[in-house]
Amino acid sequence: MKSLIISALLLVPVFSFQITAANPPDVAGSWRMTAHRVDPAQNGVTDVYTHFKDLYGGCQEDMGLVLNTDGTLKMTPVKGCQNPLGNLIMKAATKFMPSGKASWEVTGSKLALQDGKGNRREYDLQLSGTTMTWVFDEAQKEGAVRHTIEFQHN
Repeated sequence: MKSLIISALLLVPVFSFQITAANPPDVAGSWRMTAHRVDPAQNGVTDVYTHFKDLYGGCQEDMGLVLNTDGTLKMTPVKGCQNPLGNLIMKAATKFMPSGKASWEVTGSKLALQDGKGNRREYDLQLSGTTMTWVFDEAQKEGAVRHTIEFQHN
């Protein structure tokens, strides 16, 4: 009986970390993107993010993401690409990312981003240690593509 109680107590912390609507995870802080995988592969590419960083000369800094506790966010472009065109393209890409008047919120196991124009996008949110993952499906002519975007906490 004593070992059963001890076993039950050891299992309690496992259940207390599940993502629920009543207990959303704390994702506020500074993150850096490390991967954007697609399944199935697109033109033979499975990690779009790494592919473009490599294409432009092994960019030295990852894309940054800051999720502020007040619900605002800021994204910064990839920097330090050996190919100057890569730096320009990565900087231009940030114009299409939510920032400035953009906001974020976590509800249950969903992370929602909303840009200044009111466009909202939801992601399935997963946390494991210092890794945050966003997952979403995109419909294309050839079928659905699953996107998995991975961030590491700074």
